[in-house]
Amino acid sequence: MTKLWRRTAPRTIRSQITVVIVIAVLAVVITGRGIESLRKSDYLGIEDFDVIMERASMVALLLQQADPDERPIILRWSAAATTLNLSLTDNAALKPMIAASPPAGWLETLTRWLFPPDAELPAGGRSFVIDGRQALSLPVEDETVLLVRNLPSAFITDDVISPLSYYVSAFVTLMLLFSIYAVRSVTAPLARISAELNRSDGVSEDTVFDERGSEEVVSLARALNGMRTRIREMVDTRTRMLRSVSHDLRTPLTRLRLRTERLEDCELREMMIADIDHINALVNETLDYLRTDASGEEAERTDIASLMQTIQANFADVGFAVTYEGPDRLTGLCKPNALIRAVTNLCDNALKFGGGAAITLARAGSMIRIDVADDGPGIAANQRAKVLEPFFKGDSARSTGRGSSFGLGLSIVTDIVRAHGGRLEFHDNHPRGLIARILLPGLAAPRSMPLVASSNISS
Repeated sequence: MTKLWRRTAPRTIRSQITVVIVIAVLAVVITGRGIESLRKSDYLGIEDFDVIMERASMVALLLQQADPDERPIILRWSAAATTLNLSLTDNAALKPMIAASPPAGWLETLTRWLFPPDAELPAGGRSFVIDGRQALSLPVEDETVLLVRNLPSAFITDDVISPLSYYVSAFVTLMLLFSIYAVRSVTAPLARISAELNRSDGVSEDTVFDERGSEEVVSLARALNGMRTRIREMVDTRTRMLRSVSHDLRTPLTRLRLRTERLEDCELREMMIADIDHINALVNETLDYLRTDASGEEAERTDIASLMQTIQANFADVGFAVTYEGPDRLTGLCKPNALIRAVTNLCDNALKFGGGAAITLARAGSMIRIDVADDGPGIAANQRAKVLEPFFKGDSARSTGRGSSFGLGLSIVTDIVRAHGGRLEFHDNHPRGLIARILLPGLAAPRSMPLVASSNISS
């Protein structure tokens, strides 16, 4: 049965919406017939309050003209003929019945206030509530009255409310069916694709969009999978080409360095070796930017505090003024090698343009905050978005540090932070300098995930 439904079920959004509308129409028709049956069965076919009042007034008139001995016979005959709940009583007996009755419901009261009956009560007639249901009393003789009890609800019998219920039920049914359909067939597949895009970079090997749902959703997922494959192939081709170029470039650079070291002119030799080292550094920086470690590495439950302490120790061991401030242990989900690489790049920049670097680790609400502060010239506010672009170099104040580069360091950091689902910000460090802030999602990792210690991370 399930296989048959899958083969015959509508596949396009247009056909599925058509099916939803047809089902809604059928549901409204069935509901309307049910309401009609309820009215006829519950209130014995009496549909109009005005008709009830006319029939009751006619019975009261007959009773007024009849002898007292004939009134019980007329009452029984009238009750059977009009299908009304009729009885004779006196006003004194009505008072405790009315006093003991609970009031009518708010819906009944509102309906009778908005849509009062057209027919007016005869002289001496009263309308009240007995046992929570509407009732009437019509005068017969002196203190004797005709009591009409258990009148139908005005909400069901009213000429305006009754047809309106069809429209209301049609609207509610249609909205309910459309909501269920939208969640199951449109919103859920799109949310699944969006979540997969947010989870990864959309290019990695593990990013495969589930091709199921309506034809439009399947076509979108198939197009995204095809685009992912094409982009991945293009990135792989570019990386292979640049690695080949770098290998071919390093060979003559090595030969050139060996020949340069044989020069007798010391000043010229040092200048040429510095230029060769600079070219090597630029090649390495470009290749670092093109690496895909940040997207290919799996996120692990890691002691981020231990990673920051390892970075600080590595710099301090070679004589750089790098400090760490933060907890001894702070566990979160991250890509360890990529995060070390990002913070190391920020420390390198801080050491280039300032006298030292200060690493600060803390929780900021639901995020994990990593600050790298320096006392250098800082970055102008109008330059902070541009310095994240590849190959962009800042102004002269920020370019007077040791060495030079292609301007890829912060681009690498940005890519790594985005791969973690976080963001990179710049703030002024008072009284002087810059704070590069990394904000990472601070969601706890599953307990079954192994904890990665800093001793297992290569920097």
